[in-house]
Amino acid sequence: MSNRLRVALAAYGMSGRLFHAPFIQANPDFELTTILERSRTDSKEQFPTARIVRDYDDILQDASIDIVVVNTPNSMHYTMTEAALLAGKHVIVEKPFTPTVAEGEALVTLAQQQGLMLSVYHNRRFASGYRTARQLLAESGVGELRSFTMTLERYRPQPGPKKWKEEHNPAAGLFYDMGIHLLDESLLLFGLPQSLTADLRIQRQASQVNDYFDVRLDYPGFHVNLKGSLLAREPAPAYVIHGEKGTYIKQQQDVQEPRLLAGVTPTAPGWAEESESEWGLLHNDEGRQKYPTVTGDYQDFYRNVHAHLCVNEQLLTPPQQALLALRMLELALLSSQQQRTLPVHFSER
Repeated sequence: MSNRLRVALAAYGMSGRLFHAPFIQANPDFELTTILERSRTDSKEQFPTARIVRDYDDILQDASIDIVVVNTPNSMHYTMTEAALLAGKHVIVEKPFTPTVAEGEALVTLAQQQGLMLSVYHNRRFASGYRTARQLLAESGVGELRSFTMTLERYRPQPGPKKWKEEHNPAAGLFYDMGIHLLDESLLLFGLPQSLTADLRIQRQASQVNDYFDVRLDYPGFHVNLKGSLLAREPAPAYVIHGEKGTYIKQQQDVQEPRLLAGVTPTAPGWAEESESEWGLLHNDEGRQKYPTVTGDYQDFYRNVHAHLCVNEQLLTPPQQALLALRMLELALLSSQQQRTLPVHFSER
């Protein structure tokens, strides 16, 4: 394996087009060589040198490919990741890792047996919201923490065109799709809670899967709330942090996704930096003022993958951490089904 890593995308939908291809292209240590498109050629204009293939086996059988990005519908993550590992490829798999904990455990074991990298694309770890909250907590900006709320709300009153997200498929629904981000973030910041209480619902009349969640994680002395909805015409702040000495509120989680949607590339100067008007508000004993955002950068994910494979740097998104978030997700599903608070008995392993 050379220091320039050759990458194949297993799909070219929104995930491939926005969250992977631009960052692979922006990093000279990677080459996007192959893109799987079953019937279209949407990637050709932006990536004319990449080979478009129609069958996943064409990727698996290509000995020149170092890394496969499994960015397909959630229900396909397990089988496609397993096939890539068995074919001797390093794998980056989109979140959620797999539909079930058992499948995730099997993939972690297989990757270890094969001596291959397996990483889960939890890109919110590289977003400004998480980085700023982490810094604020480290500085005790609100004093002793009492409550920490993360909210991810949108207004989509009708189910979207992606049927795999809207119909009864494994790992379908807003909680699997976006709630896993919030669970991962809370685990990074605070570790495992003592207990969990979850309320998952279907609010839209035409929806078949959960499109609303409200999850409470209880820790000694404070609690964390994770909220999501697709019926929020006026979304709540992305972050609300209350402590004994103050409050921090940030309206927007990060600017990277909207800028990618607007056509801004990761190579643009200051592409992920927020203006002062986008900073959060901190109100504590020192007054009420803007709190500077710690800039995020999704490029750090691929930089770390290269450093891990080429110079043995520690992987920042190991599958074991993604598996822990998946355990919490399954417990939340059970809590909602049983309509009761459940203790968290498993450990961080």
